[in-house]
Amino acid sequence: MQGIVVDNAGGDFHLVDTLEEPTPGRNQILVKSLVTAINPVEGFMQGTGQLVTAWPIVLGCDASGTVVEVGEGVTKFKIGDAVFGCTTLGTPGHSTFQEYFLMDEDLTFKKPGGVTTEQAATIGVGLLTAALGVIIGANVELKAKESNSQSPWLIVLGAAGGVGQFAVQLGKLCGYRVLGSSSPSNTEVVKAAGAEAVFDYKLPLDEQLATIQQVTNGNFTRVFDASAMGTETGIDAVTQVADQRAPERYFSTTNDWAPIDPREGVAIHHVELGQIGRSGSEKAEKINKDIVTMIPNLEDYLGAGLLRPLEYVQVGDIGVGEVLKALEAFKNHKSGKKLVVRLAEN
Repeated sequence: MQGIVVDNAGGDFHLVDTLEEPTPGRNQILVKSLVTAINPVEGFMQGTGQLVTAWPIVLGCDASGTVVEVGEGVTKFKIGDAVFGCTTLGTPGHSTFQEYFLMDEDLTFKKPGGVTTEQAATIGVGLLTAALGVIIGANVELKAKESNSQSPWLIVLGAAGGVGQFAVQLGKLCGYRVLGSSSPSNTEVVKAAGAEAVFDYKLPLDEQLATIQQVTNGNFTRVFDASAMGTETGIDAVTQVADQRAPERYFSTTNDWAPIDPREGVAIHHVELGQIGRSGSEKAEKINKDIVTMIPNLEDYLGAGLLRPLEYVQVGDIGVGEVLKALEAFKNHKSGKKLVVRLAEN
């Protein structure tokens, strides 16, 4: 089968047609890759080799497609089902920049009827990362709830990116008023996701904190940094501006590589979606268990329209080779829209 391969860390992406089609193991499904999205993690893995378990490797982890084969023990899906989600990163057979790929049954979403195949490819990585950051890391209950003028705020740093937009949606869904940060050019993107207010992340730190205080009046205990670049702002917000009477405050971040010094009264959480589908460590087992627990509710909220896919831009024509065009386009991609590629018609 065809796929986009990288031979070694730092190597170039290139198209091959000599890959073997994967065979699903127990509790796995084989999916025909219809639409795949591009994420920063692909360039990260290509450039550094981190999260890659074997070379050469096909990358890609965010896709939608159709089940073509089921492994032993699979009960949730049958052949012909439309599915999507985030696959196991950097692992042969599981990558989405190829014609067919493997998914673990209990880590896979069933596509709602009201969501298109292209839209579904925008959801997996962003929503699961946001859920791990907001629901698990910031200890927000995953339950639909109306907010009011007295409801606490959730601060989302880097709210215009895919993870940030889903974090905003989750916060609003769960009854929080949401304050997001972004560049001024993306203010409307963040508001469209459900944020009540937005501030400029480029402001000096003291001005950011003053704005957070002015908007929230300190009525918050939870900050999620979806950008991985907002540690200073986030930590200062929860230690200086947040409700200091709360028994515990929460700072959650997608920055999983830089340690953060403990702060009294602050629970610090690093989101590591790169562990999805892996085994052999307590960390991976915990993340997989958290995802398995959340997926049924997330599926329900997606089906009901309470969580929405991201806006997207489709790159190129149809075919596996079109992924190369999308990877090149991603290098200069700045908008809050997801880049997607259609690998096959159906």
